[in-house]
Amino acid sequence: MAFDALYTTNQIQKLKVLLPYIEPSMQKNMAVYIKYMELQYTMRYVRRHPFQISECSIRDDQNQKTDLQSLCMQLSLYSSPEEIRQLDQFRNMLQTMETFQEMSQTISALQEIFPDMSAVSSFGDAASGQSGTGSDASGSFSMMDMLMNMLSPEQKEMFEMFQQQAHADDSRESTPIDLT
Repeated sequence: MAFDALYTTNQIQKLKVLLPYIEPSMQKNMAVYIKYMELQYTMRYVRRHPFQISECSIRDDQNQKTDLQSLCMQLSLYSSPEEIRQLDQFRNMLQTMETFQEMSQTISALQEIFPDMSAVSSFGDAASGQSGTGSDASGSFSMMDMLMNMLSPEQKEMFEMFQQQAHADDSRESTPIDLT
């Protein structure tokens, strides 16, 4: 890995390769010595180069967005079965959030294209089940119902949770604050 290449030397790497060939009674001492050498080298290196490793930082800007799903996959290589299960849950949640964002963008685009289309009126109606018939009062097809039917049960549950949170945030923002 890049981290190992940055914070070690070829000499230390050679010692690591030789470690299994050293007399078993000396291997423990040699392992401690190798780690000590790595620590010394890392401390010298950090003092001489006090800059941030840009590839290791998490960024939120558009060009340098960290792929959290890929990060979860990399972490799972070194994780216990329970940690892998938690990472998988986190990845599923990220996927659901991406799906929610895509649906939100699709609905917004449809509302811009068809401003008179009442079947795509709001997320709230679909999330709360108010438009569960597949058509509105005038009999037109509900695009929101179609999109909701494309989700898995877990994704629907996550969507409804996000929708409830959005409604709670909206109601908090619209409630006047009494300063008296």
